Amino acid sequence: MFAFSFYSKKVFKMKQFSLFALWLIIILTAFTGCRSSQNSSPTDEEIIKLTFLHINDVYEIGGVGGGKYGNLARVAQLKKDLLKENPNTYLVLSGDFLNPSVLGTLKLNGKRISGKHMVDVMNASNIDFVTFGNHEFDLKEKEVLQRINESKFEWIASNTFYYKNEKIQPFTRNGKKLPTHIILEPKNTKGKSIKVGILGITTKYNQPDFVRYTDEYQTAKNVYQEIESKTDFSVALTHLLEDEDEKLAGIVPQLRLLMGGHDHENMKFVYGKTIMAKADANARTAYIHRLTYNTKTKKLQIDSELKTIDKTIGYEPTAKAAIEKWDKIADSVFEAQGFDIKKEIYKLTETLDARESSIRNFQTNAGTLIVDAMADAFPNTQLAVVGSGSVRLDDQITGTITEYDILRMLPFGGKIYQITISGDILTQFLDAGTKNKGTGGYLQYQEKLKFDAQQGWLLNNKKIDKNKQYTVVTNDYNLSGKEANMEFMNIKTNKEIKNIISSDDIKSPQSDIRKAVILYLQKL
Repeated sequence: MFAFSFYSKKVFKMKQFSLFALWLIIILTAFTGCRSSQNSSPTDEEIIKLTFLHINDVYEIGGVGGGKYGNLARVAQLKKDLLKENPNTYLVLSGDFLNPSVLGTLKLNGKRISGKHMVDVMNASNIDFVTFGNHEFDLKEKEVLQRINESKFEWIASNTFYYKNEKIQPFTRNGKKLPTHIILEPKNTKGKSIKVGILGITTKYNQPDFVRYTDEYQTAKNVYQEIESKTDFSVALTHLLEDEDEKLAGIVPQLRLLMGGHDHENMKFVYGKTIMAKADANARTAYIHRLTYNTKTKKLQIDSELKTIDKTIGYEPTAKAAIEKWDKIADSVFEAQGFDIKKEIYKLTETLDARESSIRNFQTNAGTLIVDAMADAFPNTQLAVVGSGSVRLDDQITGTITEYDILRMLPFGGKIYQITISGDILTQFLDAGTKNKGTGGYLQYQEKLKFDAQQGWLLNNKKIDKNKQYTVVTNDYNLSGKEANMEFMNIKTNKEIKNIISSDDIKSPQSDIRKAVILYLQKL
């Protein structure tokens, strides 16, 4: 019994030790696994986040679609909301904002507004960074310089320069040269920071005498190489066509994000390791790019969200007040010009399509309305034609048309002319419009004109006779010789353009294309 008892106690103690050892191994394994897990997951100190709120091609401060979409006060409020999520939040606009807009065409104190209202509202909206778009240079030299000096936001101009006194030099803002790049230093809650480079690249689409561009792609490569050793990664604001963005991504693949403009419809593509995104024009939508950078692994994650700008977002008070100020100014100026912007003139039975993506590529009902109104102003004309670049609404209209809708559709106004030209010149004119497809030089014309692949241009089902004379109505810009492929349509130099007729009477529809459309709709 004694022996058995001793043996039992020994076995019992060994079992206790074995159980204790087993539990110790389990605890140590768990602890080690926990530490291993912690080591494999990034810590708060290693992670730095920043957010870009990105819009492009904004011409309307108060939104579009009857105010249903867009409005810079909503964008400003969205930025405020994102700042609560992440203090490293920046609002950027990728070009095209100074022009065109109906407000910009107005005169205040004897001077054309020319984008002054946009800069004022953008300042109130706390825009951080912009790059040039081609439409900034629709303005005169003095106007562009004034707008830059009035801005509180920074302009990034990598390949866009000022040409003065036969010297190429940077544009300046209140005496300070516009930078070719910016280096941001966002921090995390632990105080650790990174350096992020931002470039600004603009298409060479519009080059007045006071502007010079360097090559978009080589410049981007040069600027990136200049800042590569000083930054953790780089992005760019671009105002390029989509295929140009793709080319840029191929030449400078180190640019991780291209926040684009110039194309007016939202898109997002991935070229290698480069993400390219564009929002819808007039801030119908905005892109929210959330960037997460791991300082230990040097890895960057980009999450891009397309956000609709509508009534679900409130109005930031300061920006809203700035917009209301300019709306009141517009009301008074239009009233002095004889326009009643709130006046309802026609109830539509179908949606009127004046989107640039449509009207610059095919005949739309908005284009047909305009040319029919132009023809109505000259009862004896045979054909009316308008350049789609005169139409700047970039929107659809439903319901009731107001005078303000017409002013927004045709912000430049301008006289319309009846001319007499040969069928040969008319054919050249129409062919040039076809060549200009996708641009403002694309022509909208009356339905009596058709193109047949075998016979060519047909007017009232008859082939246009090159030796016959035709009466044609068109807009003033088409007769300036400035439109692409239409240099021969200059009424000052082409003596074959005859019998030029218009009116200076402000009550005449011939004096202003907008009045022609308004009077025509009132007749209907």
